Amino acid sequence: MLATRFGGGLFRKTFWSYTAILIIPILIFSASNTVKTVAEAQNVMRQRHEEDARKIAEGADNKLKELKRLGEVFGDEAWVKKLMLDANVYDAEFDLLKLLDIRKDLQNAAAGSGILSFGAVYYPSKEKVVSPWGVYDAGYFFSSVAALDRGTRRSLDGAAANYQIFKLLPQTSIRLWGEERNVVPVLQSLEVVNNPRAVLLLFIDSSYMTSFIRQYVGGSGPSAVSVTEGGAPVVSYDSALPGASGKADTFTLPSQVSEWAYVVSYPNERLIVLSGMYASLLAAIASVVVGTLSAYAFARITYRPLGVLLHKLAHAAKVDASAKSDGSLSEIRLIESSIDRLLSENESLRHALDDYKSAARSSMLLRLLRGYFHDERQADRLKELGLRYTDGMHYCTMLLDFQAVCDCSDADRLRAIEVVAFMAAEHATSRHRLDYQLFEVTNAEKALLLSSRQPFDGEETIRTVAEHMTEHIRQASGVRPDIVWGTIERGLLGISKSYYAAAEKLHYKQFAKGQVQDGQEPTPAAVDYYYPTGWEVQLINNLKIGNLDTWVQIVDEVRAENEKRQLSEASVVKLIATLMETTLRVLNELNIDAELYARQFAGKYRERDVEAMWGYVYEVGTLICERIRYANTSTAMELGGELLQYVNRHYTSADMSLKKLAEQFRMSVSNVSKTFKEVTGINFYDYLCRLRMERAKELLRESKGEVSRVARLVGYENAYSFRRAFVRYEGIKPDEYAQLSV
Repeated sequence: MLATRFGGGLFRKTFWSYTAILIIPILIFSASNTVKTVAEAQNVMRQRHEEDARKIAEGADNKLKELKRLGEVFGDEAWVKKLMLDANVYDAEFDLLKLLDIRKDLQNAAAGSGILSFGAVYYPSKEKVVSPWGVYDAGYFFSSVAALDRGTRRSLDGAAANYQIFKLLPQTSIRLWGEERNVVPVLQSLEVVNNPRAVLLLFIDSSYMTSFIRQYVGGSGPSAVSVTEGGAPVVSYDSALPGASGKADTFTLPSQVSEWAYVVSYPNERLIVLSGMYASLLAAIASVVVGTLSAYAFARITYRPLGVLLHKLAHAAKVDASAKSDGSLSEIRLIESSIDRLLSENESLRHALDDYKSAARSSMLLRLLRGYFHDERQADRLKELGLRYTDGMHYCTMLLDFQAVCDCSDADRLRAIEVVAFMAAEHATSRHRLDYQLFEVTNAEKALLLSSRQPFDGEETIRTVAEHMTEHIRQASGVRPDIVWGTIERGLLGISKSYYAAAEKLHYKQFAKGQVQDGQEPTPAAVDYYYPTGWEVQLINNLKIGNLDTWVQIVDEVRAENEKRQLSEASVVKLIATLMETTLRVLNELNIDAELYARQFAGKYRERDVEAMWGYVYEVGTLICERIRYANTSTAMELGGELLQYVNRHYTSADMSLKKLAEQFRMSVSNVSKTFKEVTGINFYDYLCRLRMERAKELLRESKGEVSRVARLVGYENAYSFRRAFVRYEGIKPDEYAQLSV
């Protein structure tokens, strides 16, 4: 063995490559992850603060809603409505006890709200105020009991003169029994009209509101909360939390009840963000360490199979490292030399592949000659082989026969003539802008397939091409081949039609040269019908594999081509009989009982009904294809075959029915019907009646009209049912059929 040692340069490059591949994404990911973590932490804090601020605003709005409900409560009070009246009819009802109850209601309302300094009912038209301390004249009340400045009094009277659902006036100061307080007056009309006769006055105490916010917020949360109206502060609260300095998150939320706005500020908690950054930094350092170790491990793992491969390449190339001073060998140089060797081998393989494609192309062209019936896989195969043939193009097949002019055993001579033929074809077709393919049919016979997307200019063009090629080959090689051509056809199937027409001409020409004496005109053999061997082979193959569409296409083409020839009725009948014979042969090869089909076709053959014979060929072919497709499930096929055999043996029994079969084979009636239809292609009763009718016709021909006896023998309980069935399937009464058959 060769002692080969490789240097470590490639390993080091591999290690550093893996390190870069792993570490750079780790660093990028760590940086982006840190930024993302900080942003997420800030976003989470902001969302939490925003949700908390929304709860604070909702809490304050709920308090205002409580105050709004007080208007509904006092608006329904009877004493409020009685005092609205201009007359003093109910004054006697308001004794000391009643006034004490009213005062108590007002005091409870203020105390229950938690934010009101007091509340009162103001009657503008009467200049009267009902307060928790008694009933006062409005002038005295607003100057001595709850003293307001003149501007506030004018604003209050102006607002009271109009209908107000829930009106908050700007914050003002009030002297309540001589004590200075900051309040926000609130007006609610107790009558749904302009110039209401009663208005509920509520005075929100700023200190009470601040206490409510402080209790609602608790010991932690926002650093400051303020209530503003039109930008002017109404209530302010500052928690003075430690660490609340610096930039703050501030949220301004409008009130859903009033014109207030709630401004809530939260401290920016930097410690949480920094802790997330430290965690990401530690994770990045750990990732770098793990990445470096992983890069080394990957480099070792990757280089191991490469090292083994390099040793194998060195041994394959017979390279010895001892020639170098340090005993090492360059891996890159060895790989380069190996790649050069592989490229050389690949070139050889490419030539072999080209030869294979050429052979495959020739095989496909031969198949086109013998009949191309549409198949999606074959269409794709044509494209793969570079044959851009379509059904919309026009074709003509020419045959070049060298058998009579050169020795077929001389391969070199044939090869030289073939090259000359290619040159002649190129030169002749280029004049007429025709595409061509020249390929070998036999050793001494070549086929030239001419194609064009436009219609040919008639047979004269083909004749000119043939004459030009004949002369070119004669001048270049000294031989004059026989060149014949077929009909000009459209579509891929036309290639085959043109080929068989050319083949007929060539065979006739060869026969004439060998059989006809000089000076005599050859007499062509009688042509009966058109049914090429290549088409017959494809018909059999497609029938065996159950390819119904292609089988029908072949039969349609055979029928159409023979209809063009205007054959005699005898020739058409002979053609159909040949097709049926082919079909029956396939049935026998598939081990399918063909006796019934042969018997039924024999009846149609005796009647010489061409359309009925064609229809029966199509029917039997369809049944075979459907049965073969169904035969993919062997169990179902075996069961269907047993059903079919049982019916064939007992169809003359009067009690033969789906129910009888279901009982016999222990199946449901629906399953029996489905299985029978899938095996035979027709439903059970149609099949049963066909068997009985075929047997009945045989008996009628033999018994000379004894209809009742025939009905019993084929399984009918009475002659009436038999007559109806016979007319339905045969189109004639059984008595008339018996008379015609005598």
